[in-house]
Amino acid sequence: MHNYTEYGWLRGFNIVPSWGARIEQAWWDYNGARFREEAALAQGAHANCIRLWIEFTAWMAAPDAVTERFLDAVGAIAEQGMTTMPCLFNRWHDTTYDYGGTYIEDLHRDWRPKLAYVRALVEPLAADERILIWDLCNEPQAPGLDSASNEKEFEWLKQVAETVRKSGARQPITIGVMQIEEQMDRYAPLCDVLCCHPYGRTPEQLHEMLAVCKRVQDKHAKPMLCNECIPGCLDDGRRAECARWSIAALEQAGYGWMGWGMREGKAISTRRDRYDGNGLDNQGFHAWFNADGSLRDGLEFLREPPRRRAPWSK
Repeated sequence: MHNYTEYGWLRGFNIVPSWGARIEQAWWDYNGARFREEAALAQGAHANCIRLWIEFTAWMAAPDAVTERFLDAVGAIAEQGMTTMPCLFNRWHDTTYDYGGTYIEDLHRDWRPKLAYVRALVEPLAADERILIWDLCNEPQAPGLDSASNEKEFEWLKQVAETVRKSGARQPITIGVMQIEEQMDRYAPLCDVLCCHPYGRTPEQLHEMLAVCKRVQDKHAKPMLCNECIPGCLDDGRRAECARWSIAALEQAGYGWMGWGMREGKAISTRRDRYDGNGLDNQGFHAWFNADGSLRDGLEFLREPPRRRAPWSK
């Protein structure tokens, strides 16, 4: 199900619900009506997929309730004609205003509850066409870790991948790795579809990043997609210009694109006073839509019909 040889048609956003400063809050304070309002914004920009972040730490507080909310969110995305790319774990952390997720200490603890969490989310959706692909983890942190921790992280994600497959998932598996060749190579054996995060600050830098992606793709003979890209910026016009040439290059490369942090909100990099360093001039303000739901200035071109449509579109 949803097996494709290339993903140049992929177009979407990472949803960080505007009410959530952390992943846990997004699900503990979940509101179906508000979520539907935010999902509708993406469809207005002709998105065909949403990368939906969730975490074990959110689920463990109220497994049945959070599972029900997750399934409702998948339904809300489908109501807008889009598919969902669940991101089951997060390993990226901000040093000042952290968004939450899994930490290196967690990899040395009992994994069984985390695998029960994976089964709880995957089994009800294992044969559901509303799920495009399962993203096991956002940016495992191999760079900077010692060899023992690297091995532990790989073994953990190997078990996550096995759990997804044993849960009957018919959709492919990917891992949202950082834009590092060694990192993409490390996790390629666990993936059906490779993934890249090419945040190029200039057209030339993006071209170099995409060349690395192509080299990795050729080495492993698997399709590749991009589920995070396009640097943030406080200046709307500069961000829009970067988005325009980035989207063109990513579509041409056959990887498609999914922007991070869809709507201005409470989480790091979705608010102008708390941005990360992943942006033009290190100003990682990534929101695509303002708090009132309007597109940021200069992004009106996203309203134009896309050149390519998703395979399931009529």
